[in-house]
Amino acid sequence: MKTTLRRALAALLVTACLLPLAACNSGNTPADTEQGTIGETVADTTETPTEAVTLSPEEQLAADRQAYLDTVTYRDFVLTGVEAPYYMGRWFDKDIDGTPHKVTLTDGAHLYFMVENATSFDVTFTVITTGEEPYFAYSIDGGEPVRQHITEPTVTLPDTGRHTVRIIADGMTEGEGKWDKEKGFAIKSVTPSEGGSIIGIKPTEKAIFFYGDSITEGIRALNMNATSDGNSATNAYSWQCAEALGVTPYLIGYGASGIIMPGSFHTMLNAIDYLSDGRPVDDSVQPDVIVVNHGSNDVGQNRKTFEEQLTITLNRLREKYPTVTIVYLIPFEQTHARVIANVVADMENTHVIETKKWEISYTDGIHPDVAGAKYAGEKLAEELMAIFGEDYFQIPAGSN
Repeated sequence: MKTTLRRALAALLVTACLLPLAACNSGNTPADTEQGTIGETVADTTETPTEAVTLSPEEQLAADRQAYLDTVTYRDFVLTGVEAPYYMGRWFDKDIDGTPHKVTLTDGAHLYFMVENATSFDVTFTVITTGEEPYFAYSIDGGEPVRQHITEPTVTLPDTGRHTVRIIADGMTEGEGKWDKEKGFAIKSVTPSEGGSIIGIKPTEKAIFFYGDSITEGIRALNMNATSDGNSATNAYSWQCAEALGVTPYLIGYGASGIIMPGSFHTMLNAIDYLSDGRPVDDSVQPDVIVVNHGSNDVGQNRKTFEEQLTITLNRLREKYPTVTIVYLIPFEQTHARVIANVVADMENTHVIETKKWEISYTDGIHPDVAGAKYAGEKLAEELMAIFGEDYFQIPAGSN
């Protein structure tokens, strides 16, 4: 199942191919003329050949690009028709020193594009953080993400052919002022080497929204440091789960945050509706599934207070996404596990996934390491398939 753009391109190609054949075979030669009654001849029914439809250079290029995307097996993409990347996640437009930027305050936000006729491309960031400069990660043709410092913008391509690319905001320092100061990643431009071109591509698979804290964000996934050096969204359980299912991850994870605790951003209730203080969430992207993993940072909170605020938060999430199934992943260290299970039991279209028996490895006893995150992500993927069915996540969202 493909989008309208893809069907239109296909129709143009089919028409261009079939009409010349129809023109050659539709008429009768004189030798084929049928005879009627004696002295009468059936009129020659030879038709005037229909002129073949010719694609414009722009249409042909778009058709060729989409034909290439149709050969991609690791994801299902469609062209956006825009000569700029397609941004997925919590991005917003912001002028910095008079120059337009795409900004995100959330590790795991990403962008997609196809590049052609280029030896490399540059992802030019503007440093807006106060701690250690963040890292981004890039994946070419579905390969494993490669981390790179934002002060090193150039990515070398394997050849000058067509390639699909995903860029990920992979890791910033946990304590940046995300909520009130909008510290995070700021992309000024994405440009190919001379003679190359970039076109946006959009994935059509389902999207999972992951609401959580540092564990969802990938804090200390690489080492004991809660800085950009140790933090990696592509090595968080949330990202690994999405990779195992073949879906698009939409991370909403902020270190030290919770149902009651604001942490490095704000409470989950505020994260549902805001990208930062006073900046509302763009609702153009809708989730197919919601996963919540909060509670760890509310370990010292009163049980009744936590229960009340959890109920308010989940009701707001249900109000915003009334038809979407919510899955609550019990905190790995079991904080407020019983309260969470009791609250979720009274809510419609909401499930709990127990994690008590999961054998996760950690860097510090709290944050999963690379192996632990992969294990937890794959376990979560198995649980989600048990809830939704094995084929559910293979059907592209929004296809018709």
